[in-house]
Amino acid sequence: MTLFTRLQGAHRMNRIEKLKNDLYTFEELITLEKNATQLNDSETLGLITISRASKTAKGEKPKPTVGEDGKPLTRRARREKK
Repeated sequence: MTLFTRLQGAHRMNRIEKLKNDLYTFEELITLEKNATQLNDSETLGLITISRASKTAKGEKPKPTVGEDGKPLTRRARREKK
């Protein structure tokens, strides 16, 4: 096992532990989901689903992507609107 492989494993455990402890924001979960989908990481995708459900049950809500005037607030929302 190389040093790089061990460091990758340590980084992955940190991410998994953070997901289990519900430490990521909704916005960070979106990014994690995109990356996990590209890597076909079913364990992470399952934990993301659980984390979102947990946050929703606690009453947390994702930040709105559309303002009161109907205009997208984020670059991502503007890009998806096109």
